[in-house]
Amino acid sequence: MRVLIAEDDPISRMMLIATLRKWGHEPLIACDGLEALSYFGQNEPPEIAILDWMMPELEGPEVCRRIRAQFPALPLYIILLTARSQREDLVAGLAAGADDYVTKPFHHLEFHARFQVGVRVANLQRTLADRVNELGIAMARLRLMQHSHKLEALGQMSSGIAHEINTPLQYIGENSRFIQESWSEIEPILERETNNSEICYLVKEIPKAISESLLGVEKVSKIVRAMRDFSNPAGENKIALDINRAIETTITVAMSQWRCTADVETQLDEEIQTAICFPAEIHEVLFNLIVNAADAIKHAGNSSDRRGVIRITTASANGWIEIRVSDNGVGIPEEYRTRIFEPFFTTKEVGHGTGQGLAIAYSIVVQHHNGEISFETETGKGTTFLVRIPEDGKGVDRSEREKASSVRR
Repeated sequence: MRVLIAEDDPISRMMLIATLRKWGHEPLIACDGLEALSYFGQNEPPEIAILDWMMPELEGPEVCRRIRAQFPALPLYIILLTARSQREDLVAGLAAGADDYVTKPFHHLEFHARFQVGVRVANLQRTLADRVNELGIAMARLRLMQHSHKLEALGQMSSGIAHEINTPLQYIGENSRFIQESWSEIEPILERETNNSEICYLVKEIPKAISESLLGVEKVSKIVRAMRDFSNPAGENKIALDINRAIETTITVAMSQWRCTADVETQLDEEIQTAICFPAEIHEVLFNLIVNAADAIKHAGNSSDRRGVIRITTASANGWIEIRVSDNGVGIPEEYRTRIFEPFFTTKEVGHGTGQGLAIAYSIVVQHHNGEISFETETGKGTTFLVRIPEDGKGVDRSEREKASSVRR
């Protein structure tokens, strides 16, 4: 168990260190209050803290207050060591955030008994945290399953709509091309009527109208193809997906979200390999990241003469496909950065976001594809999300990555 000893007196400190090692614990050592406080910004903070009341820099009660204020959810049992025996002092120490106290000079057996209480509480807190984490994972899987069913139903509907649009669109396109081809035979005849202003106008404008119609047909066809690719129902098995095409498809589908406030720039590696994945889920991750980028740009208040930019790049690195989605929006405030992938957490106004987009993206990338998702951000300048998925669809399981990481530490 991780136990912090914060004691400025070297003799008392050495005695506490020897005692805790005898009981099978490897203590963390601090010689003053500021050094003690520094341990709680690390990846693995102490589970029990033994704080001397009188220390340089910060006294024990003040360390308690700062820990409880800065890390309110941290499971930590705090024991104060004090020579003070007045009731008012002890009450003040407990009010500052301590869980127990031991008066100096303390009896070995009393200290052991009080420390064992801390051990029991710390173990219970760890067990509770594990259960909460397991429940959170189960709830996330349930939400993702429900969301997948909704997405599949929506995909079937979208695919049907795309099919119904595509048939009359083919008529329009073929008829427009027929008119364009026929115009080359009609135009010389009409050009003879040079004295007729209306005919001259038609000779000039009809080719433009035909070209614009064909451009419109091609644009609608592109949207229909994107809808069809984007809405393919999710299968039970992973299949090969052209990541670059998936990005282009998603950009088209999400056009209504970004076209009024931003331009989309792409730099897609043409040498990139396909990835073995669940295509519908990867499409959704891309969609959520693009919408998130567009929202960040909207909140930045870019004026019409200075549009925002969403930049999407792909690259291949050692069996991984890397996708970066960057924006020049507001960035993520520092106080929100540790919670950005939490389910239902959102910084948007009520009615403008459910807080599920990034949580679902995290579940898809990390839990379904053994991938990684992270971000770099600077307040007021923008954010870049990095998604890494294994090309072979396997990668390294998350638990194995965490185990390797702990070995390195």
